Amino acid sequence: MKKIAFVDLLFHWPAGGGSWNDLFQIASGMQERGFEVKLFVPDFDLYFPRGVIKSELPFEVCRIPFNKLTFNFVNVPRKFKKAIDKFKPDYVFFGDGYFLKPYVSKALKDYPQIFRFYSYEIICSNNKLFFADSEICSNNIFDDSVKCQKCRFGNISLLKEFAKIIINWKINAYPFSRIMFHFTQEYLFSVAFLNYYRYVVSESIKGVSRIVVYNDYVKDVVTKLNKQVEIIPSGVNTEKFVPLEKKRDNSIKKILMAGRVAEYAKGLTILENAFKLLLSKRNDIMLMLTVDDYFKPYENRFQGEYFKLIKWVDQDNLPAIYNEADIVVVPSLWMEPFGIVAVEAMACGLPVIASAVGGLQKIVIDGETGFLVTPGDEKALMDKIELLLDSPDLRESMGKKGRKLAESLYSWDKIIDKYYVPLFS
Repeated sequence: MKKIAFVDLLFHWPAGGGSWNDLFQIASGMQERGFEVKLFVPDFDLYFPRGVIKSELPFEVCRIPFNKLTFNFVNVPRKFKKAIDKFKPDYVFFGDGYFLKPYVSKALKDYPQIFRFYSYEIICSNNKLFFADSEICSNNIFDDSVKCQKCRFGNISLLKEFAKIIINWKINAYPFSRIMFHFTQEYLFSVAFLNYYRYVVSESIKGVSRIVVYNDYVKDVVTKLNKQVEIIPSGVNTEKFVPLEKKRDNSIKKILMAGRVAEYAKGLTILENAFKLLLSKRNDIMLMLTVDDYFKPYENRFQGEYFKLIKWVDQDNLPAIYNEADIVVVPSLWMEPFGIVAVEAMACGLPVIASAVGGLQKIVIDGETGFLVTPGDEKALMDKIELLLDSPDLRESMGKKGRKLAESLYSWDKIIDKYYVPLFS
């Protein structure tokens, strides 16, 4: 029986985002196919729920303890290598890791290693290829690392939040501050602000056996250092995410934006403005938003009969939220690495209106499973929403085509068998 060590420096469960659900599905799928799987995570939840596992997982988990001083580029690689050496895996699959990821990867260089880029980690200091002034960034660490450093610390609001933490030391009082401090602490303790860091990233990418990415941009960047790169889509459980019979008042049509909507790059402001344009013309609509603690500063803007705020739920309860909606909108401003919300919506038989950016451009087939619009164009977004609101037959036909596409291309079972079994064989 072959062994796979899965490594993730940010993993927690239930998942707070698509990357951790993605890793969970891959690890579970490989174990179901006869591999021995073990997940290695840090036990360090001071600023972020690293290693917090609140429900039983179908594979073994090794939690490695750290504190705010030991979670650095010296200790993390050393302790992970020691733990993984005891397991003696045939393969190492590296999920999320952000700035410390290349150090751990280099420490594990003696193992055949599959290195995953779910997003733009380590090649972008903000992980988003997105400036603080709301524009997509065309730079990466290999083009101009100094520009990356300026971008990281160029946002005055972030610096103010950081100063607030240092002065008050009340991490738990500021959800946004916690997440910002988590990234800043790792940025500093990985010396990612030095030009040397670019060398570490380059060497780690060169040294791995295979690289999994989710879009062409990342493939183009890392192929210059390592030719063993493959684009593999993320997936959806098509047995859980299914269209359900809708029993509701058809006089009210519901528009859903799911995911981490409080992040500016996700485009909530654009959808908000488009929705308000619609409200000036009609009163038969409702905007549904999935929200978490980071959404609190925006709550007052979304009160009243035309809005429904839904607390963050796990994967088991998420299909019910999709099935309450008539249309799903993904108004992203940044270059979405993939676009799992669009896939989940399609699996539930819903038409999707998405920004024509990143991986969304390949997931949504314009005019067939939904519409693609120019990111940031409120009028265009409003027009497409209104078109679907007034066309129940079009909503149904697009939803059916989306469901078929999800079953054929994005079913986790098919993705595991087509891509990951050969990758580990």
